[in-house]
Amino acid sequence: MTAICEHCGDDALPSVYTPEGSSRGLTVHVCGRCGLVQSLPRTDRAQRRAAAVSSAADWGNVRYGKGFRTATALDAVRRHVDTTRTFALLDVGSNRGRFVQALIEAAPQAHVVAIEPDERVADSCADIDRTELTVARIEDVALETGRFDLIHSCHTIEHLAHPARTLRDHARTLKDGGLLVLDAPNIALIGSDDIVEEWFIDKHLTHFSARTLLRMVEACGFEIVEAPDPADRENLFIVARKRAAMAAQIAVDAGEVDRAYELISSYAAMRAHNLAALAGVAGELTALAPRGLAVWGAGRIFDSLVVHGGFDPKRAKLVVDAHLAGHLGERHGCALSGPEALSEARPGVIAIMSRGFAREIEAEARRLAPDAEILLYADLLGRARLRLAA
Repeated sequence: MTAICEHCGDDALPSVYTPEGSSRGLTVHVCGRCGLVQSLPRTDRAQRRAAAVSSAADWGNVRYGKGFRTATALDAVRRHVDTTRTFALLDVGSNRGRFVQALIEAAPQAHVVAIEPDERVADSCADIDRTELTVARIEDVALETGRFDLIHSCHTIEHLAHPARTLRDHARTLKDGGLLVLDAPNIALIGSDDIVEEWFIDKHLTHFSARTLLRMVEACGFEIVEAPDPADRENLFIVARKRAAMAAQIAVDAGEVDRAYELISSYAAMRAHNLAALAGVAGELTALAPRGLAVWGAGRIFDSLVVHGGFDPKRAKLVVDAHLAGHLGERHGCALSGPEALSEARPGVIAIMSRGFAREIEAEARRLAPDAEILLYADLLGRARLRLAA
């Protein structure tokens, strides 16, 4: 373990939190100098595991989430790049190739180098026009200095043992004035009052706030063109331009240190309270089961409901997940169905176990099952918390 802050190099990294169910034995630390939140030890090359759709720290390896961010990144490229001209793009962590395919279709003269270490999904880029695929970790690939006009990195930097080192190398491989389009999870999400899942998962080693990510990007040789949207508590989306110099020293940020401590402390307390309330959610859904209960969303919230709330998923007539159904056959012994199954099943109640996409799912559920009562996770949890407090 390298007990030195990845951002400022300080060795004051006290442990502040132990995640639930870490298969790597990770603990969460806050740098006492700059406030960057980090998981130690930095075991980024652990043995690959099967997919785990868990609410604990061992969640991962389903590999479909990046596709949700394709439109955001492509819109940014269109804002800052003339997509009719020839340019070279590096896609870091190309995953299933959604962004590469969209970029190639939108930019007829673009040439892409796609880097993806997971051979199980990397071949998705193998036959895309004007695309060179390298199956490797970005840290292990030697790229030419000044080769690229644009680098796209979506939800990859948080996985790296040494993100600052990789950002500095991104600056090296960009042409003068080249652009970095960077997307990462936002630690602000743990301040949500309805969180039940373990946010500090094993595959994420650095946990950025908007401030710590912006400071790291700037220190590694970039100037910010677009800062993260303060309204987005799930993602940190940044567009930055390569500049000539890198920061020599990272200044102390006592305010960020205090904010990190406060955020993690409140998260631990809020999550414990919500997990206790899940038994009430399970009770309400169990009582509704005779009306024909469908659960939409088989991911981390659903897992929390079963594992911590004690809900018997077999009480549900149908378990629906538009995305997981294509990757997993079942969850907790229940077969997964796509949304179209709702039309035939005609459930009386649909419980939506989703946070970020709840309203979109609700609209689709009303279209497919217009006679069903729709219940949102946030409302179910809210009622259970009130009952718990009574």
